[in-house]
Amino acid sequence: MIALLSSSALWYLTRGAGLVSLVLLTASVVLGILQVQRWAGEGWPRMVIAGLHKNISLLVLVFLSLHIVTAVADGFAPIHWISVVIPFTSSYRPLWLGLGGIAVDLLIALVVTSLLRSRLSLSTWRLVHWSAYACWPVAFVHGLGTGSDGRVGWVIALDLVCLTTVVAATAWRLASGWQRDPARRVAGSLAMGIIVLAVLGWAAAGPTKAGWARRAGTPTNLLASGTTTSGGDAAAGSGGAQTPAGLTTPFTDSFSGTITQTGQPGGSASVTIDGTLSGPPAGVLHIEIGGTASSNGGLRMSSSTVTMGTTEQPDQYQGTIVRLADTNLTIQLKDASGTTSSLAVQLRIDEGTGTATGTVTASAGAVAPSGGGDGG
Repeated sequence: MIALLSSSALWYLTRGAGLVSLVLLTASVVLGILQVQRWAGEGWPRMVIAGLHKNISLLVLVFLSLHIVTAVADGFAPIHWISVVIPFTSSYRPLWLGLGGIAVDLLIALVVTSLLRSRLSLSTWRLVHWSAYACWPVAFVHGLGTGSDGRVGWVIALDLVCLTTVVAATAWRLASGWQRDPARRVAGSLAMGIIVLAVLGWAAAGPTKAGWARRAGTPTNLLASGTTTSGGDAAAGSGGAQTPAGLTTPFTDSFSGTITQTGQPGGSASVTIDGTLSGPPAGVLHIEIGGTASSNGGLRMSSSTVTMGTTEQPDQYQGTIVRLADTNLTIQLKDASGTTSSLAVQLRIDEGTGTATGTVTASAGAVAPSGGGDGG
């Protein structure tokens, strides 16, 4: 129990420190732009802005260090110290973790040149500090690609706020005094717009979709562990974010639940079956069938959706019905790693009480699909 709590604390610290680092880095970039633009306002003299920029940049290093140390010490994902400074050397999500390594290297360069500013020429110092503009988007994409909360609403909102803030500040920087160098500033604006649209499109099709852990390069042994995070993506975290081991095939369990049907004879109709599996571990099964209602009270199936898993991870397996004969169903499912399983479901329906009972037999491997069927 002590080890579990320790791992949980480390994992939450890693996630929290990463998000705080992004927020602070966003503030640092914006303050840096204000400083370059020599902006000042009532109650905000340039001295205050310069001081905030320096102190927040130091805070970024503090939380970034905490993020790195806890990620390595947690031990769930195979992240080693060498991968922190040498990009793309990790076996865990190598591309996205490698971007984090690049961001760390850029920040180290910024800190070192700031400490040695008196010994460097102004042009050299400025050249290195321009890398701050590259550091932020690299860190932002790293967070999306390796983060375990890609589908958590408030994290998505936080990412969008940070993105909007940096884009707005950069656009203001490009627009200010554009007459002095219009070609470069217009080119910069176009490039920024293309990059932002590309990142948003990638995020919508990648990290915010189910199964990203596998596509991101998570090792197979971690995917097979059955762990999930609050974002619902398999093998993206450890410690307190883990669920129980989950359902594994083969098994034969009893089923009990409810059944509801909507629609009129001759028209479109749907049947929903929800219930629990006896286990252990106890599982849940959800079945939705769409089609056309027949005059005898049955249903001609045209579509179906099936999910099965534990109560903590109800969609561990997802699939469809491939055969339907009265109240006997054959279902094909896949888990997050793409492994296929099949279910044979035999139900007894009590229309008077709206209940369904029966047995569910799960086995490994696929079944040959057939056409639509009729359910009684």
